[in-house]
Amino acid sequence: MRQDTRTTRRQKHPSSEPPGPLTAALQGTVKLSMECPIMDSETKSFLETIDSAVKAIAEQQRQQGRQLDAIDVVNQRRLSAAILNEDVLQKALAESDDLRRVIGVSKGRASIRVNDLNQIPLGRKMITGTSPGMAGTPGVIAPQQVGTIVPLAQRRLFLRDLLYRGNTTTGNEVYFVREQSFVNSASPQPGEGNLKAESTITFTTVSQSVVTIAHWLAASRQVMDDSPTLAAFIQQKLLYGLRYKEEVEILAGDGTGNHLTGLLTIAAQFDPALLPTGATTEIDTLRVALEQVELSDETPAGFFVLNPTDTAKIDLIKTTFGTYVVGDPGAPAATQTLWGKPVISTTAILPGTFLAGSSESAELIDRMDAVVEISFEDRDNFIRNAVTILCEERTTLCTYRPNAFVTGSFASALSSRLSSPLNSPSNGRTLPVSPQG
Repeated sequence: MRQDTRTTRRQKHPSSEPPGPLTAALQGTVKLSMECPIMDSETKSFLETIDSAVKAIAEQQRQQGRQLDAIDVVNQRRLSAAILNEDVLQKALAESDDLRRVIGVSKGRASIRVNDLNQIPLGRKMITGTSPGMAGTPGVIAPQQVGTIVPLAQRRLFLRDLLYRGNTTTGNEVYFVREQSFVNSASPQPGEGNLKAESTITFTTVSQSVVTIAHWLAASRQVMDDSPTLAAFIQQKLLYGLRYKEEVEILAGDGTGNHLTGLLTIAAQFDPALLPTGATTEIDTLRVALEQVELSDETPAGFFVLNPTDTAKIDLIKTTFGTYVVGDPGAPAATQTLWGKPVISTTAILPGTFLAGSSESAELIDRMDAVVEISFEDRDNFIRNAVTILCEERTTLCTYRPNAFVTGSFASALSSRLSSPLNSPSNGRTLPVSPQG
C-alpha cells in the first residue's frame, strides 16, 4: 500500500510537468489580457503584478513536487534497507549459489561458509514448531500474535571472546616451543683471566591437535523454503549449541581422545598453605590465588571464573556492622570485579570451584570457521522430502603458560586453612605447579 501511495503522489506532483490546470488558466488569461492593444498603463501594471504572483505560485508548486519526490526516494531507500538488513548468516544463505541449486533440484548438498563465528549474532528467535490455536477459525477474526517467539533460556558465553585473537592454522596439529628451565648463573667475574659464569637454558616442544566440534539436525523441505526461518533455526539450534560445547571444552576438556585440554585441567592447583591467618572468606582465597600466580613469576592473572552461586555468596558477605563488603544493593549496574579483576559468572564451572587466569597466556586457534552444510541426500532424505543440516568447526586451545592459571575449591581451601598450623613465610611454603608446567 505504501508503494501505491508514493506512485500516486509522484503522478500528481511531478517536478518535470507544467503547473496544475487552475494555475495554467490564470497564466493564459493574464497573457491574453496583456496583449490587448488598447490597454492603459495602470491596467497593464496591475496585470503584470498578477502575472508575477501566478508565476511565483507555479514555481512554489514545482518546489513542492520536487520535495515530495525526494521524500519518496528516501522512503524507498529505507524500505529497501529494511528488506536488505540481514545478519551475516542470512546474507550467506541468500547469496549461496549451492543452496539455490540444491533447493531447485531437491538433491545434492550445499556448503555455506559462515566466516568468523564471533560475527554471527545469536538472535533471541527460535523455531519450536507450530502451536495449537494459532491458525484461527474460518469465518472468525484470527488471533493476533504478540511479541516474538519466546526462546528457551540460554547460557551467556564468554571464553571465545576472551581467548580468540584471530589466528588460524592450515594443518591438523599445531605446536609451540616453551622454555622448560633456566639456570641463571650471572655473577661478577672472579678476577681477570678467570672463567666467567655459564648459564643454561632448556626448551620443550608442545603439540596440540586440532579437534572437530560438530552436530546436526534434520529438517523438512518446507523449512528450507523460508530463508529467514532457516537462518533463525540454524543460529539458535546449531550455532549456539556449537559455541556452548566449545566453551565447555575450553574450560573443562580433559585432553583425552578428541577433546581439548581445558584450562581447569592444565591449571596449577591452589595452594591452601599460602592463606594467611584470619583468611576465612572466598574473597581471601581469590586474592591469594592472584598471589600464587605472581609468586610463580608468571603473567599476572587478569580474570576470575566463578559459578553464579559463588558470585552471589561473595556479594552477600557483610562486615560486623552489617554492611556489604562487595555488593551494594543501591549501586547502579556495573561489571563485577574483585581485586580489580573482572569476574566471569557462568554455570560452565561447578559451584564451589574457581579459576584465576590470564587471557594473554592461552589462545584459541581455528583451523576452520563455523560451517553449515545442507544436504538432501543423507540416507532417505530424498523420499522423505527432508534435509540434513550440519554445523561444525575445527579448533584447538594452546595454553602457553599453565602456571598463569590457578584453580581450586573454596571449601577445601578454607577447611585446609582452618585445620593447618599457623602459616608464615618461615614455614617453608612450596608452590604447586601445573601438571604440564
